[in-house]
Amino acid sequence: MTIAPPYDAVTLAALDQQTVALLEVFGANGAERIEPAMVQPADVFLDRLGEELRRRTYVFSGADGSELCLRPDLTIPTCRAYLARWPNGERALKLCYAGPVFRADRRSAGSPDQVMQAGVENIAAANAPAADAEALSLTLEALKRTGLKDADITLGDLSLFAALLDALNLPAHWAARLKRHVWRPAYTAELLKRLTGEAGPGNAFLSHIGTLAPADARAALRDALTMGGIEPLGARSMDEITERFLEQAADASATRLPRAMADVITAFLNVKAPVPKAIEAIRKLSKAGGISIDVALAALERRLSLIERQGVDLSRATFAAQFGRNMEFYTAFVFEFRTRDDDEPIAGGGRYDTLLQALGATKQIPAVGCAIFGERLLAARRAQGSLQ
Repeated sequence: MTIAPPYDAVTLAALDQQTVALLEVFGANGAERIEPAMVQPADVFLDRLGEELRRRTYVFSGADGSELCLRPDLTIPTCRAYLARWPNGERALKLCYAGPVFRADRRSAGSPDQVMQAGVENIAAANAPAADAEALSLTLEALKRTGLKDADITLGDLSLFAALLDALNLPAHWAARLKRHVWRPAYTAELLKRLTGEAGPGNAFLSHIGTLAPADARAALRDALTMGGIEPLGARSMDEITERFLEQAADASATRLPRAMADVITAFLNVKAPVPKAIEAIRKLSKAGGISIDVALAALERRLSLIERQGVDLSRATFAAQFGRNMEFYTAFVFEFRTRDDDEPIAGGGRYDTLLQALGATKQIPAVGCAIFGERLLAARRAQGSLQ
């Protein structure tokens, strides 16, 4: 395990210069710099991060017994800093940051768990499409300012998938789970098999639990888990384990999803193509399925038009219907930048209109942000010959 990266003086200087360039771009676009605390309340992350980052979060107990964590990301701490000043979303504000985040990286023994992240969160902006376009164009401008020559763009829109599920009139609990897990292809495919009854015979106990009233089902599951000696694992609490089994129980006892609906969902999620071809494929798919998502498609096209007006060339951009990044708080437009020789994104972001209310705001506050990953960007610049 490598906790902190073993940087030499040359690498540190290059990272420092790169960070200065990024912050200059952010500041020139009206963002105020802040520095959120490295130690944060654990629950605000564990409840809202995706499965992957929950497993990678460093969690520990404070002196008073409270559960704390090292920040695995800077979006949530920045939103909390905004709410400390404007709890009702009274002011539109751009906040930027640059500093280390901490994620246990179990994929490679030599990968450091401390990495640099810089970014901007645009909170309470009145014009959402314009703010989305600005977030992407600002990210590209910042990358270019550091000397990066080229990067591929992947776009997605979770609200488009939500519109599809709404048009299909799926039961609310099915739609909610599909929306929440859409960015996890293997899980989503397995979930569709369970909903159509193609995943094999259901568990008899879970089928019975699914027929009980919610309070009775929860009590029965807790008793069963306790008798079975099942303990909380990693970042998951007993409540989370219980809720996961309740979801499976609901699947086991529910009316089955028609195969035709599942096929439409699968076909939609398989769309991945250059932007114009992807939009046309989705339009044809919805028409063939006898459903309309025209309003959501028009909203996406409006955003794409605004992005191009900002000077971003989308001719090589890819739209992926199942792309949603690896955090559960995104709600609509999302994007990532990658270099051809790197499987990890060097930058990304998107819209998260429900996060601030989940963090304690008295109402829903719209927000969109972007993040740039320092070490990945530095490696990409070196690979492209823009850094010696």
